[in-house]
Amino acid sequence: MDDKLITRREFLMALGGLTLIGIGSYPFIRPFLPGVAAPLVLSQIPTVSWNGSVKTFVFNIARGNVSLGDSRQFNGYLINDQFPGPTIRVREGDKVRITVNNHLDQPTTLHWHGVNVPSPMDGVPGVSQDPIEPGQSFTYEFIAGPSGTRWYHSHVFEMDQIPNGLFGALIIDPANGREPYPATREVTLMFSTWGYQSNPGLDYGMQTSGGMGQMMMGSGSMMSSSQGLIYLINGAVPSSLQPMTVQPGEKLRLRLINASASESYWLTLDTGNFLITHTDGNPLDNPVPVSDLYIAPAERYDIVVTPPKSGKWFLRSKINGQESVQMPFSTNGSVNAVPSSAPSWSYSNFSGGMGSLPRAAQHFQLTLGGGMMMGSNWTINGASYPNTTPLRVKKGDRVRIEMQNMSMMEHPMHLHGHSFEITSFNGRALSRPLVKDVVNLRPRERCTIDFLANNSGNWFFHCHNLQHMRSGLATVLEYVDYPLPYVDKWM
Repeated sequence: MDDKLITRREFLMALGGLTLIGIGSYPFIRPFLPGVAAPLVLSQIPTVSWNGSVKTFVFNIARGNVSLGDSRQFNGYLINDQFPGPTIRVREGDKVRITVNNHLDQPTTLHWHGVNVPSPMDGVPGVSQDPIEPGQSFTYEFIAGPSGTRWYHSHVFEMDQIPNGLFGALIIDPANGREPYPATREVTLMFSTWGYQSNPGLDYGMQTSGGMGQMMMGSGSMMSSSQGLIYLINGAVPSSLQPMTVQPGEKLRLRLINASASESYWLTLDTGNFLITHTDGNPLDNPVPVSDLYIAPAERYDIVVTPPKSGKWFLRSKINGQESVQMPFSTNGSVNAVPSSAPSWSYSNFSGGMGSLPRAAQHFQLTLGGGMMMGSNWTINGASYPNTTPLRVKKGDRVRIEMQNMSMMEHPMHLHGHSFEITSFNGRALSRPLVKDVVNLRPRERCTIDFLANNSGNWFFHCHNLQHMRSGLATVLEYVDYPLPYVDKWM
């Protein structure tokens, strides 16, 4: 889709005649999962109740000058004169009120990524709310939850507004104030990219380096097609950042947020390992030691790092072309260097073998395709949004979505309004399902995600490579008991 106002008129008006994409044959993983007869039970973070506290914020959104920490400057989007936007920090159970005053010459909204807000507060024009027009204001109100590393960003003209400044961190502390994995201190690192060109003649993002042949064989590595982009950490070029001083033995919690419109990062330390404690803000049962971490757009990981050596060291990306992505640290004291010995992070680390999945009340099968040699549009089951078939569910259902990526590029798929569990990956059930709101699928990869339909509304489900989303890789999850507003609005 182009960045222009379009309607969902035929799409929503025809809903009454549309049917579910049933999966009686369960083709992706059924051969690997015999005896699918487990009870209909899904562990789920409970709905957060209001604790009586109200936290109020005012966001003034306007254009303004941005310096990237070197000689480069540009006219960006600022929230309260900040690039990126200010960090919001609240406690789980707080009622959050954020009044957005739009001083731009174009509409905007804000989406509270990873927070299970009411549907009218979700920030997707044409799906859940009207856009905030120039000169207008809108107040978002929701109960903060679940706790963890969340973030917010625009959901209008996303390839322009987000990279140029309309995003920020949203940290929700646990209701009891006790973190499951305490650290000495913490730092939030937001990775983003700047310099996207309109009609660039290439598809920004990560693709298989071996072409179609290696993709079909399931081999080949990933490479970026995003030449010319400037990589930023917390809104500045990494070369301008001063080293963060840490003490020997100190446990440093890093909240990693990939706010890039298209780019993944493959992060590692110069030496040694680190612990992954949270995925998309949700705590793991036990921390996982890894030597490196692949983080796709919109994913978040909390990691705990102890100084791996004396002197200066870096958290850096291993992807060719991302040599500038390096966060500097400095150890204030002597540390014996420890070589890396842990495995790489992967969803497959949690594969439990030939297990079985519980029954689900609703099954949907989604094939992701298009793009590249298939044309400029990206598709779900052969259709591009807004012509994709909506996923219609009932409140209280356990819902299963199976996805397979048949394209040459990766797709980080994000579901609004719900936390889900990755229950199988590449045909193997996970012994410890991962609670997330983004699942990244590289070429030829497939997965299942399960979630409890416990938040009635209209919810966007889309690729968080924003160029792919704008080119059709999206659909809508709709509750049958929820009224369908915005019959003739735009996305």
